[in-house]
Amino acid sequence: MRRIALILAVLIMLALIVGFYPTYVEKPVKDGSGPMAIRLAPELPAPQTHSPLDWWQTHHMDVVNQGHLTQDDCLYCHDPQTSCNNCHNYVGAKPITE
Repeated sequence: MRRIALILAVLIMLALIVGFYPTYVEKPVKDGSGPMAIRLAPELPAPQTHSPLDWWQTHHMDVVNQGHLTQDDCLYCHDPQTSCNNCHNYVGAKPITE
């Protein structure tokens, strides 16, 4: 009886682990598809400062913290709901509010 209870407990724990295991979340991608896609207004060309994009994606806060840009400068072209907060939520950064 004790052995059956132990096997049952192990099976329940395994089922819970499988059931609640975190699923893969796709990385936000510019011009991608799905809910995590980064969408920018197509009528606004990317400024030279955003090139290369890989560098800019990881260092944009350094530029803001150094005072070269303000958050208002960013929000002139970026909509936080479609081009900022997808990435911020993905990496656990503070969401941008207008």
